[in-house]
Amino acid sequence: GYSRLAKAALLAGAFDERFRVVIPCQTGGGGVPLQKRQFGENADWMTQVFPHWFCRAYMKYANNEKALPLDQHFILAAVAPRHLLIEGFNEPWYDTKGEWLACRAASPVWEFLGKPGLPGGDRFPGDFSMAAIGTHLGYVRRPGSHGLSAYDWQWALDFADRAFGINRE
Repeated sequence: GYSRLAKAALLAGAFDERFRVVIPCQTGGGGVPLQKRQFGENADWMTQVFPHWFCRAYMKYANNEKALPLDQHFILAAVAPRHLLIEGFNEPWYDTKGEWLACRAASPVWEFLGKPGLPGGDRFPGDFSMAAIGTHLGYVRRPGSHGLSAYDWQWALDFADRAFGINRE
């Protein structure tokens, strides 16, 4: 899924185990980035500009993200131990660092379930770096604008191929 549909894809993957691979791309606020970080697209802005994307209960967290009962890494962790690749683009408003931090926070759940977590250590990966793409959990980002690029498709297809054991070489 991409953008607002990436939010839907993430939720679908969290709630429906039939999805073997989940690849939300550029979710923005209310998606992958940690909400309690209060950076970039926040609950206040999102509920004013896109109120139709969220349930009314979400509005009570506008300017009050710290009161959220959980943060976005819980949703990522609900996909474990299946395959999850988060794709972002290097735009501060979309909080790419918050996406990566959510992946880092969810990673121990994959490890607890006997699968590899997020590789790459504690270093925030640079644009185009694939160092944080593992076999079951991954994070990658690129520069440029909001929209699907050839890089996004290539990363998604390569990750899915590996998840399904497809070798195209």
